[in-house]
Amino acid sequence: MIGKPPGRIRRRVGVVAAVVAGSLLLAGCEAPRPDVTFYGNRTAVETGPTRWCDVDVTAERVNCVETAEQDVERLSLRPGQSVQINVPSAIGDTPWAVYFRYLDAGGDLQDGRSEIFTDGQLAYTLRTFDEQDQLVLVEVRSGFILMGGQDSGVDFAATHSWGLLIDPEEPSPQTSAAG
Repeated sequence: MIGKPPGRIRRRVGVVAAVVAGSLLLAGCEAPRPDVTFYGNRTAVETGPTRWCDVDVTAERVNCVETAEQDVERLSLRPGQSVQINVPSAIGDTPWAVYFRYLDAGGDLQDGRSEIFTDGQLAYTLRTFDEQDQLVLVEVRSGFILMGGQDSGVDFAATHSWGLLIDPEEPSPQTSAAG
């Protein structure tokens, strides 16, 4: 019998098997999902996505995974305090925006949003409109896609978001006496 010795064949089979197994393992891996950092009241909170949708255009299907409200990161802020938002380039290199909810001076819940950033911007400071406004939710949104809207129109829907819930903090006696 002419050929390679059995030991060499086994080594080559082992190498081929290792390469195939490694390729399958890498094919099943996804790039890690980016984190967003929120900073306010001298505290930084880093959070992963609270909503992540995979869009299959050919099947016209959107599959989303959302974080339960009790698992969303929290930050304590007093009325009128701002939030600094830092995003990595994986988000900043795509269109993104900040959506927020707040209680106005009359206690009414209001919604707002920033402009849509399209220039590679990696940071944004969300300031309240009035010193008495209390932020209750801040959310970074990206991965916009066109969706059917109301009245036969179209809307942009975010396929990725990073949320932060705000726990209202009572002003300290020194703060309210000074202000």
